[in-house]
Amino acid sequence: SAESNASVWLNRLMVLVGVFFFGGAAVFHGLAFFFPSISEPQPPWMHLTFFAVNLFFAFAFSFKLPRVGWPFLLLTIQQLWQHGGDIVRALQASPPHLDAQSVFALFGLGLVWLLLWARARAQTQPVSQSA
Repeated sequence: SAESNASVWLNRLMVLVGVFFFGGAAVFHGLAFFFPSISEPQPPWMHLTFFAVNLFFAFAFSFKLPRVGWPFLLLTIQQLWQHGGDIVRALQASPPHLDAQSVFALFGLGLVWLLLWARARAQTQPVSQSA
C-alpha cells in the first residue's frame, strides 16, 4: 500500500532527528569519557554505557528497526529519572544553575516521542487517491 506524503515526510524527519539526537548524544558521551570536564559529574562507566545506548538508538531510528518502542520507553523512564533529578538538583544548588545537557536530553526525548506519535497517526490515516 502506498504511504501518504505525511507519513513519508515523518519517516524522513524521524531518521534525521534520530541520527542528530542519538548520534550527537553518543559523540557527547564518547568525548565526556575522555574529557570529563565537558559534562556534569558522572562516572566513566556511565559515559561508556550511554555511548553504546545512544549508538544503538541512532542505528535503530536510522534503519527503522521494528519494536524499538519498548526499549525506547525504558530509556525514557530512566532518562526522566536521571536527568529530571539532575535538573532539580542543579536548580537547588548554591548558586543555582541550568543543567543544559539534561534539558537537551529531555527535550530530545520529547521530540522523538512527538514524532513517533505523529508518524503512527499518519500511518493510520487512509491514503487519498487522486485521479
